[in-house]
Amino acid sequence: MSTQETPALLLDDHPALAPLALAIEQGWGTLPISVRVVANLNAHTVQEYPAALACLPLAEYADLQTTHTIVPDLAAGDQHDAGTLLVADRRLDEVDQVIVDLGATSRTSELLTRATLLKFYGITAVAWTRDEPLPEETQQVIAIRDGGEALYLRDTAANRILSDLGRAWFILSGLPPVSHLLLAPNNALTAPWLTETRAAIPDLLAVVASRRRELRRTLAERYGVSRELLHQYYSGQFLTLTGDAQKSILALFPEGAWEMNLPTVSRLNLAPWAKRA
Repeated sequence: MSTQETPALLLDDHPALAPLALAIEQGWGTLPISVRVVANLNAHTVQEYPAALACLPLAEYADLQTTHTIVPDLAAGDQHDAGTLLVADRRLDEVDQVIVDLGATSRTSELLTRATLLKFYGITAVAWTRDEPLPEETQQVIAIRDGGEALYLRDTAANRILSDLGRAWFILSGLPPVSHLLLAPNNALTAPWLTETRAAIPDLLAVVASRRRELRRTLAERYGVSRELLHQYYSGQFLTLTGDAQKSILALFPEGAWEMNLPTVSRLNLAPWAKRA
């Protein structure tokens, strides 16, 4: 059996999932399959590993919804904080007609931006850019940042206006922002290795909860931020797919996916054992 056909868990290299990855790295928790942490995990990478589970950014589900099933035993989200920041150099009520600099953010962060920019902030985007030089004489610019970069900005961005897009989404919709989903190939739903992995996930999550102080100490050093900030970041986090999280996903795609060239997401392909919202 080739590496690509060996059951494994691909885990997005993101602060939301970092405590799980670190607990496994330290040997405090285990899963019956190998775990590989992948930077900027996306649908294309998942398609290269047809036997793998993948916990990856929400927006990538749109490209995988016909070949993969949502496994609700593991997810990532927060009651009101997505860890995705809108960054501006002036008060947001003074900003309009902007270029949106998405940098290296995930497509999930772009979904949140498109869903909230006008409806919540009252800001109109005239252009969107990713990691491209801006014109010398440019209009107003706002930046969107996520992951470790967003955490670092929270601790260090003096004289910058920061606003979390997850909070904006929560106020607009009354639903918690979801950052990551666990997906399994459709043909693996009855595989023994998936059953064993599902059975092991609650123990892993329990380890993450019981050793949170040690995990946050190490992650604070890794991201160059304070433990107090990480406590705030993780305080409202959930790591399984709740009913409200399902509703949030179905509400977010139609609000945010415009001009993103994503397949339409009108329903969730949930595992047979999942409780539907």
